[in-house]
Amino acid sequence: MNDVAIDRSADISEKTPGVFQARQKRSVRIRDEFILAGVEALNEMRFSELTVSQLATFSGNSVGSFYTRFKDKDAYFGALRAHAIETLDTEIDTRFTAQILRNMEPDDALSLLVDLLGDIFTSRFRGVLRESLLQILEPGDPWGLMRQSAQGIIVSLHTGLSNAFPHYNQKETRTRLSFCFQMIVGVLQNDLVNDYHVFSTRDQSIRQGLKEAVSSYMRFDPRK
Repeated sequence: MNDVAIDRSADISEKTPGVFQARQKRSVRIRDEFILAGVEALNEMRFSELTVSQLATFSGNSVGSFYTRFKDKDAYFGALRAHAIETLDTEIDTRFTAQILRNMEPDDALSLLVDLLGDIFTSRFRGVLRESLLQILEPGDPWGLMRQSAQGIIVSLHTGLSNAFPHYNQKETRTRLSFCFQMIVGVLQNDLVNDYHVFSTRDQSIRQGLKEAVSSYMRFDPRK
């Protein structure tokens, strides 16, 4: 999943408490360099281990320039989450809409769901997602933005595949599709923090297993 430039038209400071307004091009550039450096760093280390001094080095800026753009590390982490979800939502809106799903065979649509979520959890934002998940019980609900994004995927799933499984009524179809989503995300979240199982996102095994599981589950016909 490709990264995109940080959205400068809707200043991230307006969305994220503790991120100070960046007006001049140089100030915006330095802010963005800090954010992009953090995205990469969290794929190699925990957020608690990452220091402002390291971020300054990684981004090629000074410690002072960090604190003129972010109130503290918590505000900075909020900026990382906001950038991650904005980028991922752009990808989701391009690849996974109700109209796209309506034009696909049901098994292909389920396969697309697995691949989309697999791509999200193995993207360059994997470290940001891991840290957000590990802080899920912290004040401010660090996983909240991800949860909102997930609701959009579920709406597209329900709308696009509402009539794709005629052996179920629409209510049962929605319930089963929701469970498919829950199962996929649950497995990928577990892999995010416990990457030692037989099936892994390091290869295609976990995707293949999930595709077989959701296809079998949705194909099951209770009338037979």
